[in-house]
Amino acid sequence: MSCTCRAVTALVVLLTLPAPGALLGATEPPGAAKPSSSSAAPAVTPGPHIRTTDVRMRRLLEEGMFGSRSLRALVERIQRSDVVVYVHCERYAPSRVAGRLTFVSAAGGVRYVVVRLMRLESRAQQIALLAHELQHAVEIADTPAIVDAASLAREYHRIGQVNTWSTAPGIAFDTIAAVDMGHRVLSEIAAATGE
Repeated sequence: MSCTCRAVTALVVLLTLPAPGALLGATEPPGAAKPSSSSAAPAVTPGPHIRTTDVRMRRLLEEGMFGSRSLRALVERIQRSDVVVYVHCERYAPSRVAGRLTFVSAAGGVRYVVVRLMRLESRAQQIALLAHELQHAVEIADTPAIVDAASLAREYHRIGQVNTWSTAPGIAFDTIAAVDMGHRVLSEIAAATGE
């Protein structure tokens, strides 16, 4: 295993469900006020199902899609789904969790999730972390019965594993598929860039 793969393995990456009554903070799901077009970057160019106002994350997603066929396939699958993913990168994560996906709501035949990522200096590791979380979004897209936090918890009890050591609020899960996706994308990016 390469040094970069070991570094990603050491990161704590989770799928989280909010604690009962918890607020989602700065999330902007449907109906929320949007920043004016002059103050925010446009959504990610690959399509309307993956959205971010973070210029760095948008560039990393585009770079990752160029260098990783696995990430490209994830993005294409999400674009064909009823899932919309809001991506936020946090310079200082409130917990030691490097990445997490939270189910926000389902409305009008669309399911909304938020991916929050800790900012990592390594571009390749940041792309791999994003791919890991987007794999969770695909798992949700592939399961139409997931329509709220309770149905998400039921499905992840079935397909994932509970991370009892997590410092994130609520119940934390992960899947082997998401861990494998992060490693695969990291390898593909390393091969494409020579890192």
